[in-house]
Amino acid sequence: MSMLKLPTLGIISGASRGIGRAIAIELAKKVDPASTFYLTARSMESLEETAHVIKRDVDKKLDVRCVSIDMSDERSVSGFNKSMFSNAGDISRFSHAVLVHNAGSVGIIDKKARELHDISAIQNYFFFNMTAPITLTSAFLQHLANNHSKLRKTVVQITSLSVTAPQKSMHLYCTGKAGREIFFRVMALEEPDVKILSYDPGLVNTDLYTGLQSSTDTEMRMLAKNLSGQPFFLSPQQSAETLCNVLEEEKYESGSIVRAYEVMNIDVGAFLNQG
Repeated sequence: MSMLKLPTLGIISGASRGIGRAIAIELAKKVDPASTFYLTARSMESLEETAHVIKRDVDKKLDVRCVSIDMSDERSVSGFNKSMFSNAGDISRFSHAVLVHNAGSVGIIDKKARELHDISAIQNYFFFNMTAPITLTSAFLQHLANNHSKLRKTVVQITSLSVTAPQKSMHLYCTGKAGREIFFRVMALEEPDVKILSYDPGLVNTDLYTGLQSSTDTEMRMLAKNLSGQPFFLSPQQSAETLCNVLEEEKYESGSIVRAYEVMNIDVGAFLNQG
């Protein structure tokens, strides 16, 4: 039985490109046509392109709404948190609500850890990658509690192997991912009626890995460069399909981590340990 083929109210952050766009498209293929998606990111033009692909390739009747939000700006995040679902109408018509935290950034990687002295830059990084998703989740659950407490609720946050495998120059990224992961593990204990999943998408061909070529660490630059052409260097679609299959089967324990490579039976250990 599919756990996704339901009228669904969804929010996907960072849906303008890469994994976020792919998740929005693949999730749209799984849900009931009477669903409503809120796609968020900074670029309205790119969000509208995602919406166009969904309507062209999946279902032109699906209600897809694009919301431009700067996740690094407190006023922008607070505004969305307050107005969330204000134009969604009666949400009791939905059976499932899904929030996907994909938006994120790699942070400062052209400096070593001992060189991080810009307080504002560090605070901005953690606002974008921790404060914003934490408050968005809180608002999401509060709006649902106020309007339709019996709705099935699922929260997905994109994590990384970097939580437990530190890499040179990835200091803020590793810290932010670790903080988010433990936060949602705590929430899973506190909210037994919410299914929470930390999903590691694997090494995916996105701007994040292109950006790693500016790392201060030679090994990290070489790893990023050598990914091209590797059979385990996934496309956004491959990783998004895997996530949606996991959500559809819903065999995971709330608060747990599911890694794309484990689901797909792919071993990348030798590559990651090279050098």
